[in-house]
Amino acid sequence: MRLNDKIKNLYKDKKIRFLFVGVLNTAVGYGLYALFIFFGWHYIVAQTLSTLIGVAHSYVWNKYFTFGKTARSFKEALRFVSVYVVSYLISLLLQYLMIDKAGMSAYIAGLISLVFTTVISYVGHNFYSFGNFPKKKEKSKENGENIK
Repeated sequence: MRLNDKIKNLYKDKKIRFLFVGVLNTAVGYGLYALFIFFGWHYIVAQTLSTLIGVAHSYVWNKYFTFGKTARSFKEALRFVSVYVVSYLISLLLQYLMIDKAGMSAYIAGLISLVFTTVISYVGHNFYSFGNFPKKKEKSKENGENIK
């Protein structure tokens, strides 16, 4: 199999596209945070703005590139943000437990929580934000058997 074919096969995998967008989004979010700090902004302001821009950036990339959705939907955007809120709160909880309670390095705790929040984010966006809900089997009216 040629390299070009391998790349095309990787592109077909939604999980790979999600990870690609995640790496890109991490670079954008942290890059903006570092830039804002460089300009002398308070870290809370820098973190808040970089997170807001990062979420908007992630929404556009995940909507069109990762999940291939094109319809406009306020509901979808609201669901997307709610997944990030849940993911963010879980990350804070995990970091609090690992850093403040267990005495772990903030760098290691951040990496560990990133693994959990990446999975939560993928599942949340795949099944909730962008409506790829698992299909329920319908029952036949005549004999009660499951049909697709």
